[in-house]
Amino acid sequence: MRIWEIARKPKLVIRDLPIPLTIVRSRARVLEEEVIPVLEPDRDKVVGFLTPIELMLPTSHHTTIRVRDALREHPILTQDNDLLETFNELRRFKVVGAPVVDNLDQMRLIGVISYSDILSYLLKTGYKPLAETVSEIMTIKDLNKYIITWNDRVNKAWSRIVFRGQPGLVVVRSYEEPIPMGIITYREFVRKGRWLFHRESEQHIITPAKVQRIMLRGVLVATHNMPIEIVAKVMAEHDLPLIPVIDDNGRVIGVITYEDMIRAYLEGAKPGRVPVPITPRLPIPVVREERPVFISREKVLAQVYVSKPIEKPVYLGVTANDIMLTAMPAITINDTVEHARREMLRKKTDYLLVINEKDEIVGVVTKWNMLHALALKGPLWRRRSKDKYFIDYILQQNIPRVKTDTPIENIALYMVSSESEVVFVTNDEGEIVGFVTKDQVIDAARKLLTDLYVENVITPGKTASVNPFHSLYHAVNKMKTLYLDALTVYNGKDVVGVLSSNRLPFIALEDAITGVKSRRLIWVRKLVKGAARKGRYVKITPLLVIDAMVPYKKYIEPSVLLSKAIDVMKNANLNGIPVLSSDREIISIVSKNDILRELSRRAKKIAKVMVKVKEKY
Repeated sequence: MRIWEIARKPKLVIRDLPIPLTIVRSRARVLEEEVIPVLEPDRDKVVGFLTPIELMLPTSHHTTIRVRDALREHPILTQDNDLLETFNELRRFKVVGAPVVDNLDQMRLIGVISYSDILSYLLKTGYKPLAETVSEIMTIKDLNKYIITWNDRVNKAWSRIVFRGQPGLVVVRSYEEPIPMGIITYREFVRKGRWLFHRESEQHIITPAKVQRIMLRGVLVATHNMPIEIVAKVMAEHDLPLIPVIDDNGRVIGVITYEDMIRAYLEGAKPGRVPVPITPRLPIPVVREERPVFISREKVLAQVYVSKPIEKPVYLGVTANDIMLTAMPAITINDTVEHARREMLRKKTDYLLVINEKDEIVGVVTKWNMLHALALKGPLWRRRSKDKYFIDYILQQNIPRVKTDTPIENIALYMVSSESEVVFVTNDEGEIVGFVTKDQVIDAARKLLTDLYVENVITPGKTASVNPFHSLYHAVNKMKTLYLDALTVYNGKDVVGVLSSNRLPFIALEDAITGVKSRRLIWVRKLVKGAARKGRYVKITPLLVIDAMVPYKKYIEPSVLLSKAIDVMKNANLNGIPVLSSDREIISIVSKNDILRELSRRAKKIAKVMVKVKEKY
């Protein structure tokens, strides 16, 4: 097979040698081209080419590096080369691709070819690999060179890719616990400009960002006994230059690169490798055990109402009349979300009534409503943060209504059933005379639930936890599915913070409006002497857990009384507190919604007791 059969027309060609390399990089980013031929200005003679490695050389917006300074002259492939010769040349010079010319005398451009093109062609034409499983071709030598943590400086990854010719690195939780969280490749450096560390700056400003800022999260991983063809299809379909290989415990034991995969087709297994039994399954996503299991609403309620033995008699007597509020802050249905945010901060409340033009109560807006909308809308929500009609979109209607003599346990039951954090209290005529919020119910539960420990009410297992690099959308969906208003944030085995519904929306909204967080990049250029002009580059990206979590490393043990846990929540101004064992192993989190669930269980028990009393008398 000759290489001209595979070569394709390049998406980008450069004829101007003095052009800055940053301009070429911006064009390559848009066109997604990895091999950029450089031609003479007046004819199609190839003088060299650029790859993503050369495009990574500028580390400052004010770089002086030009195309002529970074031009790569070898290898230049001819159209008569066969596939194996081409592969050997690319492997020898450690490049991802090269231009194809008619001959080395005329140097007229025919096209370009890359590792990705070769793998796609092999799959499309039905070639069978000479190796069978991943274990026969994966890279395991000097594996530590392919591993980096999310907290390392980005210039460390930059150096390995630029100077060692590696296609990328696997990002792990820690070197002691090498569980993959994503990858960082040359593509991330070309596609993003937030990693620049001013290596060639005259001012010697060296402020490298962290790997977490540009890494590709949620990449697929493979196991050592997977078939070569399945992994090859995934690499070609998702255009992944590198895939981590994990063991049964989820730890990285090797990597597969484009070079390894093409070698499996053209040369077979690496020397000394022994085939292993094949397991025919697709590569699995990273940390799949941390993904929430979505269940029906009926099943959630069935879990909520599970009866538990109560050692002490149920304390009765607290009603809506004892704990209700007679007034609550309000906004109008035509107010903006920003106005609602300011009102919550000004009035120090988590709940706002919404009234219409006739001063009638039409619903309630809570921090949870704002958080849920923020996570679902994502970047679009930030573009429309001042939308006039957004309050109408997120407000909760059909709020439960109770009588003044309704027991607190029944109020909790209504809140859980309707997923509402507010209940209206009405008189005999149906007029609203008060309001009961979740906080009032929790304060009352402090005196009622004196017979329970934290371990009696928490959600079992580690399902109530998220990683700092999960998306906010993922975290909110997990909270909604498990009926929790807080999640433990962990990194490896350490608790690093808490996602709390009463704290998160304001952080996210401030990011959207004022740019407090690092979701936008701003630089200043002095275009005219004595007159500085500000240029702004805003890139809207989804919020992550690490952007909005509340740093909190304290915890309680499962044997602590529930009443004490409520006090800790109140002092920390959080809706949940991490629960760890005595040897600091993450168990779960105890949240306010767990307490509501417990009260709702007691409501059913009280109902049974009342029925028995009526039958007796």
